[in-house]
Amino acid sequence: MDLEHASNGQSPRVLVIDDNEDIRNLIAFLLGKEGYTVTQATDGDEGLLEAINTKPDLILLDVIMPRVSGLETLTALRAHKDKSVATIKVIMITANSRAEDVDEALARGANSYIVKPFRPPGLITRVQSVINEE
Repeated sequence: MDLEHASNGQSPRVLVIDDNEDIRNLIAFLLGKEGYTVTQATDGDEGLLEAINTKPDLILLDVIMPRVSGLETLTALRAHKDKSVATIKVIMITANSRAEDVDEALARGANSYIVKPFRPPGLITRVQSVINEE
């Protein structure tokens, strides 16, 4: 893992925003084993507040959530007045696999897109790749 891009010389920080507790815990477990510091949020509102307060290196963001969707959360992040929040890297993670869904997420500013169900090695590789992008 390339720690050069991590904040404050610590392990990279990842925020997982997903309404499914099992998915959040699985991702936290997988990334934790790889040395990432993982925090979790249960919905878009909570996730946006957590992102503003902690400014993680990466957000894994579910698309389909109650109240505030992942796409609405992504739009709010990208429009945030604080550039350090607006530029947080985001990987959308969802069961939506249609090309139109992927295109919309990327058009709104997502850095990448993972379709559920995902394979753990692929998730880790994608996270590493996006965190290390300039």
